[in-house]
Amino acid sequence: MPEPDLDAAAGLPAGGPEDGEAAPRRPRGRPRSEKARQAILAAAGDLMLSGGLPAATMDAIAARAGVSKATVYKWWPSRGAVALDGFLDRVGGTLAIPAGLSAAEALTWQLDALIQIFRDTTAGPLMRALVAVAQSDPDIADALRDQWLAPRRAVALETLRSGVRRGEIRDGLDFEAIMDELFSPVYYRLLLGHAPLSDDLAATMVAYLMPGIAAPGR
Repeated sequence: MPEPDLDAAAGLPAGGPEDGEAAPRRPRGRPRSEKARQAILAAAGDLMLSGGLPAATMDAIAARAGVSKATVYKWWPSRGAVALDGFLDRVGGTLAIPAGLSAAEALTWQLDALIQIFRDTTAGPLMRALVAVAQSDPDIADALRDQWLAPRRAVALETLRSGVRRGEIRDGLDFEAIMDELFSPVYYRLLLGHAPLSDDLAATMVAYLMPGIAAPGR
């Protein structure tokens, strides 16, 4: 996402002040453009939490944030992108895995954090709605892949690669398939509701997975 042009927001010409001229003094505090961006995120998050995706229209987000739709489009290319960013701003949680964990422990920690977000917060129902809408809305589908799935898979991928470097996991494995095997049961249970997102699900899935990917002798 491009950074806002703070010079333009402050009224400076594109090339900066002329030689010998003092630059106009900017007001203290966060630049107005950053305040507007934060207001848009808050508005999108509030609308997503209160009414789901149908409530988070561009008109509604702009009106709640007190900005124009053009201002929203300055940072986000589509309703799906800003709605998902607002959602993540409220319920996204952290991706940082505690230091000093083994590969199995780190994967368990990440999977359990995802389960808790889906089970214990409004993120679960909202994710079901987002996935449903994504089937017919390419913008929502792209935003889910780029802003939700990709960062989480990147964390899991680094855990797997670190496990290889430490001799815990075999080299030459299909890490994409491994991540699908690890995380798919969570989304399967979330979307279909045939079984609960239980406290022991993360540990169980990792315990089933590790014998197939562990380095010899581990």
